[in-house]
Amino acid sequence: MNNAKQHLITVKIAGSEVFKLPVAENEESFYRYVIERINDNCNHFRFGPHADSSSVALAKVTLYYATMLYRQTEQVNRQSALLDDFEARIDSLLAGTD
Repeated sequence: MNNAKQHLITVKIAGSEVFKLPVAENEESFYRYVIERINDNCNHFRFGPHADSSSVALAKVTLYYATMLYRQTEQVNRQSALLDDFEARIDSLLAGTD
């Protein structure tokens, strides 16, 4: 049973329409930090000599974050496979020591 208090925060990212998002009270600051980082990264692409539109900037930031998540997930999966192999090897070595 989840009794976490919910807050409804207002979100505006890279010039998109404003929307409300329910978040757990204890995660509100995390969400606000993530929103701020996304907007900072979008602004990096939206302003300057080779500025992109808001939608292109948001697409670039989305692709960047998706790529980071994919790479991190792949790394975790590889480490998990190595750990599984290591545990299987230890189990096989210990099988004869009873």
